[in-house]
Amino acid sequence: LIGSETPNFSDPENVNFWDANDARTIWCFGPDQTGPNVVADTSKGVPSLTESKASVIAGFQWATNEGVLCDENMRGVRVNIKDVPLHADAIHRGGGQFIPTARRVVYA
Repeated sequence: LIGSETPNFSDPENVNFWDANDARTIWCFGPDQTGPNVVADTSKGVPSLTESKASVIAGFQWATNEGVLCDENMRGVRVNIKDVPLHADAIHRGGGQFIPTARRVVYA
């Protein structure tokens, strides 16, 4: 999620608080692929994560569209994917497992 440091937008030195490498890790924006929330893959060397990308994005879209409390859209949330322990068997890495789990992770 967004780090503990809140950027100071009034200081011109801090306006661009995204590193160029961070910008390359963006998977999607949400809700509706254009919103103010973002998923960034900051993991290193997680095998088979790209085959589950669509399911993670679907869970993120669902969570940011409905919100936590009153079905309101989320605003200004950045989710960093740091580490994903995946099951060795591909049958257990489907959308039925990833979408609800991704939604709960975004809510946490």
